[in-house]
Amino acid sequence: MDQGVDAPEWRMVGGNAIAIPGAQGRVERLVFDKGVAVYRSEIEAVADCRFTVPNQLPQPWIGFSVQLAGSAALSTLGGKTCAMAEDTLALMRVGPSGFVLDLPAGMLIRHTGVAVSLRILKQQLNGTMPLRLAPFMERGKTLERFETLPLPASVKTLATDLFGPSLDGPLRAMTIEGLGKQLFSQALRAFCEHNPVGQPFTAWELMRFDEMLAHIRDHLDDTLAGRTFAAQAGLKLARVEQMFKALRGVSLAAFVRSERLRAARRLLHEEKLPVSEVAIRLGYRHVANFSRAYRAQFGEAPATTLHRPRNRAPQRR
Repeated sequence: MDQGVDAPEWRMVGGNAIAIPGAQGRVERLVFDKGVAVYRSEIEAVADCRFTVPNQLPQPWIGFSVQLAGSAALSTLGGKTCAMAEDTLALMRVGPSGFVLDLPAGMLIRHTGVAVSLRILKQQLNGTMPLRLAPFMERGKTLERFETLPLPASVKTLATDLFGPSLDGPLRAMTIEGLGKQLFSQALRAFCEHNPVGQPFTAWELMRFDEMLAHIRDHLDDTLAGRTFAAQAGLKLARVEQMFKALRGVSLAAFVRSERLRAARRLLHEEKLPVSEVAIRLGYRHVANFSRAYRAQFGEAPATTLHRPRNRAPQRR
């Protein structure tokens, strides 16, 4: 690679040189035992460019991405977008199609990331599930989700070390694996403790929130179950909405709607209940309204799910 007067200061040790239309640099992907992968890249855009980053991991995973220098725009075929600014930490769940990266001319990005399979992460969590993490851990290979937060100093230090001179030696792979696992652990802690709405939630509020989720799931025929519980528990509705946005990534109404339709899918596919009965059980007054909401959520009519054999799982969205 030309290191002339106008060339960037390359800091990355190892990896493979790349030359794609409009960009040059170095990238590396190392996959370790137990479903952990570490990514490093240093790319300069010599012209406005766009390129696809395929998802090469064979199973559902989540990953933390650290943007140490430069900025880029990330998007998926499913329509999800994520703006990666300098000193940003992002938690990512990407589908099988991968994602698209857009870089403006003259931009130099320095990026590292660590991905862990959902199966391994669930084992490491040992039966616990932080509320902030739950939306990223839902079943479905096509699930896509992003969330960013300011890059914590402890995570930035580990990410910077992944570009340091210590990686040039006989213990290089072991060093990268160790740094990568530490980075993921520190990033996960920072993400779970981060409250995007500002005012921290108290232990009492988090306990009531868990109880509210259970109450909603036990009363899916009542669209106002969440509001009713909040009033009885002494929670202000505005605070409830903040908690849903921060801890589940959706509004209260969107959560209730999603839970009702997921329950409908189970009743149709597994219990083979008639469409009209499912609609009534879940509080829909009109079957047409239920069918319209179901199609919008799953991309197929309720009758299609009903008539699909039990041993053939419906396609997830």
